[in-house]
Amino acid sequence: MKKKWAQALLGTALALATGLSVASKLPDTVRLVVGYPAGGTADAVARVYAEQLREKLGVNVVVDNRAGAGGQVAAQGFLRSPTDGSVLLVANNHMMTTLPLTVKTVTYDPMKDFAPVAVIAKFEHIFVVGKTTPANTLQEYVELVRKEPEKYGHYGIPAPGSAPQFMGYSIAKKNDVQMSPVPYKGGAPLINDLLGDHIPAGVDAVGMITEHVAAGSVRVLGITGAERLPILKDVPTFVEMGYGDLKASGWMGIFAPLGMEPEMVKQFQDAFNEVAKLPKIESAITPIGFRPESGDAQELSRIVQDDLDTWGPIIKESGYLQQ
Repeated sequence: MKKKWAQALLGTALALATGLSVASKLPDTVRLVVGYPAGGTADAVARVYAEQLREKLGVNVVVDNRAGAGGQVAAQGFLRSPTDGSVLLVANNHMMTTLPLTVKTVTYDPMKDFAPVAVIAKFEHIFVVGKTTPANTLQEYVELVRKEPEKYGHYGIPAPGSAPQFMGYSIAKKNDVQMSPVPYKGGAPLINDLLGDHIPAGVDAVGMITEHVAAGSVRVLGITGAERLPILKDVPTFVEMGYGDLKASGWMGIFAPLGMEPEMVKQFQDAFNEVAKLPKIESAITPIGFRPESGDAQELSRIVQDDLDTWGPIIKESGYLQQ
């Protein structure tokens, strides 16, 4: 790890090891910066946590949406944040691992420019086909692509350069077929085109399609993660099907500015981890495809590094790079 990152983790570890019990003085208001618009799933998760944190911390906790460039605007602006506990970043895997690997203009380094605090949620990505696409398994879909590439050899993704794009790339490469990503401005228009038979398949977060699966409007052929999801228990994981490089779950985590006192980082870490176990959190975010998670700074840093190690070689091999 880089020096600053190691120092941030060391400070947190020392605070945990010494059992610091005196809570740091927090500002009257804590802002949770979210790099996506109000009304989206990331915003929804942040607002549920904010509501419960107000009571837990005894201060006002508000969500501050700083949307733009897939989260890049929020992440880069966060680098100038004060270290007094008034601002935290709610980041996901796209902001902290995919963007630095795919966008040339990203100037932040996820492994040295942020202090990890806690993991708060995870979610899975799925490969899904519309009801008129005659495939009940991923291998059947691959064979459709092989036989009729003009008709089936393209799949929708919620944004260019996103993890779903490289999931499709990996599936195509493993099977030696041509599959082209079709980027959309978010998951909603992608699903609309899938439901309208304008595109044969798509890759997106599972929360975008849950209601449509129940209605029989789409079929899910594969899902990320180490285990099958209870809500999609009949859908095999990519790992089960031999795609070992597609096991990484999506995630959301909390980051602090570098230089925040270790006692304060621990205070936030403990608060998020305790709130994550509340039934209100689970009941609020499960329907939108997330599951609450708890994890300390070391766990979050490991997740970030694992994602960089997983997607880095795939993205480099694909030759993809936005200017």
